[in-house]
Amino acid sequence: MPLTFPREIGLRRTPCENENDFNTYIEKINGKASCYTSLYSFERRDEYRSWKYDVESVVMDRAWWDFDMLEGGTMEDVKKDVCSLLSRLSGDVRLVFTGRGFHVHQFFDEPIKGTAIAKHLERYQKDRAKGLKTLDGVGFPQKLTRIPDTYNPKRGRWSVNIDTDSFMVNPLSYNIPAEPQKHLTHLDPFRGKAPEQGFNIRRWIANNPVLETVSVGEFNGEIGSAGQIPIPPCLEKGMRQENPKHTVRIALVQHLAENLRWFAHPSTLTQEQKTQSVESIVSFISKLGWRDFNEHTSRFHVNSIIDYEHVPTKCCIDAGPCWAHDGVKR
Repeated sequence: MPLTFPREIGLRRTPCENENDFNTYIEKINGKASCYTSLYSFERRDEYRSWKYDVESVVMDRAWWDFDMLEGGTMEDVKKDVCSLLSRLSGDVRLVFTGRGFHVHQFFDEPIKGTAIAKHLERYQKDRAKGLKTLDGVGFPQKLTRIPDTYNPKRGRWSVNIDTDSFMVNPLSYNIPAEPQKHLTHLDPFRGKAPEQGFNIRRWIANNPVLETVSVGEFNGEIGSAGQIPIPPCLEKGMRQENPKHTVRIALVQHLAENLRWFAHPSTLTQEQKTQSVESIVSFISKLGWRDFNEHTSRFHVNSIIDYEHVPTKCCIDAGPCWAHDGVKR
């Protein structure tokens, strides 16, 4: 079984210590709300916040890609892109249909650990998916993902395991099951059979070194005002709505947090600096006029992602040319 512990479950990222707790969670939630798990497990709890896991102890046992129908796109576009990616991968690769797209899991022969190497995993994932327009995201240490063979009541659809080999024979005409199939349970990327012939991600990293790196070092500055941070046009367009999309809200918080810490790693900030960042971001959001704004709820969610190192590299809304994503690494 690929499922390892401890990990997080649910949108509230509840600590899950064992398989029994994991299965109990699914039994209670399935059909009532979408079931999520952290993509990866962790080795230890946070030293200061016992209700969280230490992100530096992340155990990354796979690469992961999310393909979804973009605005104006079709399921045929998604299937073509997924097929292209699968043809570029080797080893034990498993496929999950989410209702609007696919999750692709490629297992490693041995896991890699810690956020320092996560940047190389991101390079690998983006390299393999280069040119695929329906790619909606890749794996990173704090990623949450849908649990296969669970029901999404909001969309009225099941997330189901897919036979990768059968899909590759003729992806466009492949008949996607409308509900879980017992004969495909062994292909589940979390609760199925143990991985076989895992991909050697360490070898890829060694053979594909970073030619030029820029180290931002530790954070030695002062937390300023979120209102002084330039906002990319994609986020500007998205946040100036009465009820912005969830992805826009998350991207905005991550963008503000990264700039407030001057692009340093979140772990280099003191607790006081993190608190200042949270307060600055919440204050900024409070002035945007969102219909459902609640200061307590907003502070809770900003606090939950202030330690994220990952920042979206893809615009959440098509707003034309964007100075933040023009291909130049800043």
